[in-house]
Amino acid sequence: MKIFVEKYRLEKGLSLSELARRSDMAKSHLSYIEDGTTSPTIDTLCKISKALEVPCCELFSCDD
Repeated sequence: MKIFVEKYRLEKGLSLSELARRSDMAKSHLSYIEDGTTSPTIDTLCKISKALEVPCCELFSCDD
């Protein structure tokens, strides 16, 4: 599964620090999600989507 946090973060012109602040998450955790080191939970995806102001389903794709 591909997660598109970085794509939307950059489109919104947000730094990783700003997204961390808006989503109340650690910057390091967001970095791991963006680089694919860790897979986020649904709750985490919902926090990120709210902070990015995009629907949660837009943040991931099941296409290979």
